[in-house]
Amino acid sequence: MSADHSHDHDHGHEHEHEHGHDCGHNHDVVYNKLVKANHKVASVLLRNAKTIELTFDERQEVPHDVKATDGSTLICHLHDTVEVGDKLVSNTNEWAVVAAAQEELFEIARGQKGFEEFLHVAGLNFWPVQLNDTGARIVASHECMHMLEHFELEFGTLTAPMLEIVVPEIKHHDCCDHDHGHSHEHGHAHEHKHGPDCGHDH
Repeated sequence: MSADHSHDHDHGHEHEHEHGHDCGHNHDVVYNKLVKANHKVASVLLRNAKTIELTFDERQEVPHDVKATDGSTLICHLHDTVEVGDKLVSNTNEWAVVAAAQEELFEIARGQKGFEEFLHVAGLNFWPVQLNDTGARIVASHECMHMLEHFELEFGTLTAPMLEIVVPEIKHHDCCDHDHGHSHEHGHAHEHKHGPDCGHDH
């Protein structure tokens, strides 16, 4: 039901915009339908499809204006999260394919003391983590950097697409033991609070 309402709203939106055409957007074309990546689509439909590169955060909430790789700007009215490989369809039946944009990531090698604990905290904070054979990649943020310093983990910075997200395994066992583990983490974080000048300056 709600989909229809938002559709009517889109139409109102287009009319309001008629008198502001000089902003460079083509408001007659609005990408407002999502086709999931696993849904088979005839290749003929995708022949002229545009590609849009979105960061992890943008894939959680698609911006209103999205730049396609050909330099054009697409107007998107989507309320769903999207994944790499998903397709957006406009009201004029034009197609666009979602790709992962390059963004700043932290890379942490596994085998370091505190690596598993850090992943546990990342899981509790719902930070996007990509696990691989050598360690983990995580979207760069100040909170994440402080936590890495707190666990005294060595990490590098790189620019790369954040691809599939593998939630740290600990999260799958949501039994009470791990909740106790969680409150234990909090105790840990408090120790950290009353000595902020220890490691933060460097």
